[in-house]
Parts: sequence; structure tokens; C-alpha cells
Amino acid sequence: MLDWDDLRYFLAVARSGSLSAAARFLAVAQPTVGRRMNAFERKLGAKLFLATPGGQALSATGRRMLVHAEQMEQGALAAERVAAGRDVGLSGPVIITASEWMLRSVLGPLLAPFLASHPALRLELLAEARHVNLVRREADIALRPSKFEQPEIVQRQIAVIGFGLYASDSYLARYGAPDFERQCEGAALIGMSESLGKVPDVDWLPAFASRARVVARTNGREPMATMAAAGIGITCLPRFIGDATHGLRWLPTPVPAPERALWLGAHRDARTIPRVKASIAFLSEGIARLRAALCPGTAE
Repeated sequence: MLDWDDLRYFLAVARSGSLSAAARFLAVAQPTVGRRMNAFERKLGAKLFLATPGGQALSATGRRMLVHAEQMEQGALAAERVAAGRDVGLSGPVIITASEWMLRSVLGPLLAPFLASHPALRLELLAEARHVNLVRREADIALRPSKFEQPEIVQRQIAVIGFGLYASDSYLARYGAPDFERQCEGAALIGMSESLGKVPDVDWLPAFASRARVVARTNGREPMATMAAAGIGITCLPRFIGDATHGLRWLPTPVPAPERALWLGAHRDARTIPRVKASIAFLSEGIARLRAALCPGTAE
């Protein structure tokens, strides 16, 4: 019978594509991963990986093994969720993931009364640019501006996030208001890192600011707000951050600003655990009270 621990190492290498990356994920030394995989292949009498210049590639046997290993992983994780459900009180850990600005500016200030009412609850807040995997229990609750694709995730839209263009008074005094008729020619722009892919700025800004000069990029909205407040350039921000940042002025634009739905998701098994269920309810209600600030101009 296969050892689940062997399969756990196998999955880490298969998903990361290298022994070193798998070792970091498993929090062990790289030689340990190599020894475990060699021993596992000897036990099976089959080669699971092929060494390539780009790392560890699955062999034909390894690809077939991956399907069964992932099925076993789902069973193991389901068992963990059932065991976690034995904790019927509001105590223990709850892992919540969202973007850094959402955790710092929206969720963080909401949590004091909730934690005061449930002192045995331990919240772990993960600020991740990537989307963590709820199915693999990397988090219990996730907030993100796009729908979850996995069928195991129960989700609902809890708010709408509005965006806008901002500049500081000092920037406007020095450079003047951006000239939208000339596509913001001569304006300095603070943008999001291109590595993040699809963000609201990508399609919106080129419609009226294609001639603006990008002077800085960052992978977080709050650094963008800080740089804009310092007078470095104009930038696109969530209205919740931009309106609250001292020294920033919202600029009406000729093209309506983008809006993104905010989705809350949890695994269908994890959401029945009392501490997770209570956290979901609190977050949903708390964020609902902030709807007008998250997207000014929307109906209450």
C-alpha cells in the first residue's frame, strides 16, 4: 500500500518542477527530497521523473501517478476537514487570504470587536499576490476580485470595488492637471507591475492616458498611493484607498472608472466548521457596511 507521505513529496516535486522548490514548500532540505523520491521510485520499480535542463519533468508513469496522487490528496484533506469540525467552539486557527491593501485597510480595522468576543480564535492573515489554493487548505477563507473556478468552493459576491485616478496637490501644482484630450502627454504615471497580469488599469488607462510616461511600477496598491501622495505621479487606486490617503485628489476622467466584484470563497467542507462559519459571517457583514466607501456612487 502506498504511503501518503511519499505521495506528498511526489506532489510537491510534480507541482514545483524542481527538488529545491519542493524542499522549500515542504520545509525540508533538498537532499531529503531527492532521497525520498529515489526511494519511492525504487519501491514502485518505475521512474517518475526525468531530469531536464529546466528541472524535474514527469515521466509517462509519473503523469499517470499524478492523477491518483491528487485523488488521494483530496481524500486526506477531506479527512482533515472532518477532524477540524470536531472543534465546535470558536477557538483555533482561521487562515484568511486577500491582497495586501485589502487586509491592511479593510479587514484589519474590522477585526478588533470580533477577536475581543472570541479570544480563543487565532486569525492568520495572508497577503498574497498569487491566488492561494483553498482546495489544498492553504487558507480557509479567501477574498479576491474574481470568481473561484473550483467546484468545491462555495462563494458569494460581498461587495464591489471602485477604482479612480488620483494625484497629489503638489503634483498638480507642479505639472498641472493631466490633459485627457492629448492622452495625458507629459504626465508622469505610477503603474502596477506588468508581471501581475490582468488588473483594472490595463484596459482603462490606455483609453485616455496612452501618452503618459510610466515613472515607477509596483505590485501593491498602497505603495502606489504613497508614491502618488509624495507627488511622483498620477495613479489608479481603489477608491477606498485613494479617498482616504491624505494629500491625494480624485480626478474625474473621460472614461468611466472600472469596478471589480469582490468575492468571498471557502471550501464547502471548511465553511461548516464553526470558527470558519463565524468568520465568514463577520467578514461579510463588516464589508457590507463599507460598500459605499468601497465603491462611491453605488446604491446602499
